[in-house]
Amino acid sequence: MQMRVAIICVVLTACVAGGSLVLAREPEGQSAVTAEQLIAAALAGEEGKEVNAQVYTFPPGTVLPWHIHPDAHEIAYILEGTLTFQREGEDPKEIKAGEADYLAPNVIHRGMNEGDKPVKLFVVRIKPKDKPLVEEVPPPP
Repeated sequence: MQMRVAIICVVLTACVAGGSLVLAREPEGQSAVTAEQLIAAALAGEEGKEVNAQVYTFPPGTVLPWHIHPDAHEIAYILEGTLTFQREGEDPKEIKAGEADYLAPNVIHRGMNEGDKPVKLFVVRIKPKDKPLVEEVPPPP
């Protein structure tokens, strides 16, 4: 219950919070993915954890490298467009505007904008304070 309340608070706070635009990861030869940081704060009642919320914009043709979010839970919601999302060992799937997805910790995955319009993605992660937000990994076999 406490976790559910924390997530709801984060989402509400993120909807009204301002943030600055920062450069995220830029795949070689493609336009940069941008990330707007909405909130990064300690997770109440969970010492050593933090909540991080961002809005990402994926230009058309963007393919992120395979990566994980070390020990982090991720909840993603598509604001605009269609994101092609692929987990290790699974076929790619499309997530359309208005749809959400949950990613368990340490799952190898990548995101792609295979369309001709930008994709906007709202992401909330609950992660250990001492771990990076993202870690690139070799492509799965």
